[in-house]
Amino acid sequence: MCTLTKKLSGLLIIGSFVVVSESRAQFAEDVLRFSQFNLDVGARSLGMGNAGVGLADDYSALFRNPAGLASLRDYEFSLGLSQVGYKNDVAFLGANTQSNLNSLNLNNLGLVYPIATVRGSLTFGIGYGRVANYATTATYNGFNARSSIIDAMTPYINVGNLSAADRQDLLDNNIPFQIFLADTLNGDLFPVVTDSVQQRGVVEEGGGMSNWTFGGAVDISRNVAVGVSLNILSGSYRYDREYTEVDTRDVYTYTNRYDAFHRFTYVSTINSDISGFNALFGVMFRRPGVFKIGATIRTPTVYSIIEDFGDEGESEFDPNSSNQVDIFNKSVYGRTEYDIKTPLVLSAGGSVQISDFLVLAGDAEYTDWTQMEFTTPNSDLEAENRLIRQIFEPTTNLRGGAEVTLWDAGIILRGGVVWNPSPYKEDPPEFDQLYYTGGVGLKLDENLTLNSAFALGKWTTFRDNYYVPGLSNASRTDESVQRSNINVTLSYRF
Repeated sequence: MCTLTKKLSGLLIIGSFVVVSESRAQFAEDVLRFSQFNLDVGARSLGMGNAGVGLADDYSALFRNPAGLASLRDYEFSLGLSQVGYKNDVAFLGANTQSNLNSLNLNNLGLVYPIATVRGSLTFGIGYGRVANYATTATYNGFNARSSIIDAMTPYINVGNLSAADRQDLLDNNIPFQIFLADTLNGDLFPVVTDSVQQRGVVEEGGGMSNWTFGGAVDISRNVAVGVSLNILSGSYRYDREYTEVDTRDVYTYTNRYDAFHRFTYVSTINSDISGFNALFGVMFRRPGVFKIGATIRTPTVYSIIEDFGDEGESEFDPNSSNQVDIFNKSVYGRTEYDIKTPLVLSAGGSVQISDFLVLAGDAEYTDWTQMEFTTPNSDLEAENRLIRQIFEPTTNLRGGAEVTLWDAGIILRGGVVWNPSPYKEDPPEFDQLYYTGGVGLKLDENLTLNSAFALGKWTTFRDNYYVPGLSNASRTDESVQRSNINVTLSYRF
């Protein structure tokens, strides 16, 4: 149950007004976001801490270990819903703000189809799973005496040294210059506002990833099965930020050259369409009623991404008049396309049948995050690939859980824990994600089972709202995140 630890949102304010090019820049965090699956398919696995590689024996095996399908002898229909909650306590320049976000989605829908065989097993499965949810939120409000986003949006460059065409392109697409928050003097472009402003921001992300899968498993010996699932992924990502800077302390007063700056409002939006594919190969060794051991290899996911982005700026001035306010607007829109490749993922796990009523299970998942990369030829993206190799490192996620069956009551109780280390080098332990999970299964009749599960995770992170050369932590939020996931799955075997 990984979730993107977003370190930089400077990528959301750079875009075309900082460079002469008109296209929005891509960053390492874009690849990380789409490389992580943060929703588990099916309530049983979620309730046991997402441990499924050495346990998978229902429809969710398509997503955890397809070799587990071979243990199914009945047809199975699965339908599930999930609700994700996101709570964020943000500390910013001495002020604290809380925000919340919830989203409800179809979690899984599919069918398992066993083929009659003389001996052994041959089983196929097909369906849908929701494997990632990008819903996050953050709200912050504080007085910044050290910097301004207007300074960050105004490149330190002598426009007189540019060609006429490049100079015109830069100035036409630079929002601060177009709305009189930047000017030129002796050929240099410089910001009018540099610090001492009240900064307020509301950031919301949305969208998610859907996994359409077809797979199968076969027994290659009495106790060994192999399986594969072929996955087509499609999804969307949405980013929306409204950011304002206000001269609440009347630092910027009227001069002969400029009106008195009062407010800058900046709205940034990104809408991405995502498509990709991968394959999951699995093997499982089992001793029925005793234990299971499984292992999987998930191939790198290859994604193609189309992004539409927009940047809108509005400035408000208090001129040398008590009856008039000057307001100026500028918008920049564009589209970009790029491809990425995610890392190979190796997993291993096992489960032990302690008694007729108790099962223990655990998984380990290894990912080398330095293998993420942009695959679109571009010198800027090559620089990001080098950065990926510098700032990320391999991690091993650990998952474990238990299942207790109360036969007389027809109730199954589950609990588990998930530990996802941060993929960033030198992150402190509090940046690791720790989830506690629990669940209940109800045998409604011989064929029908209703499973429910709940997971609660906590960690800390930060984001830089923009970057000013030579100034560390120019505008940083420290965030305490709490994510919850409720999953309800109905399974019918016939």
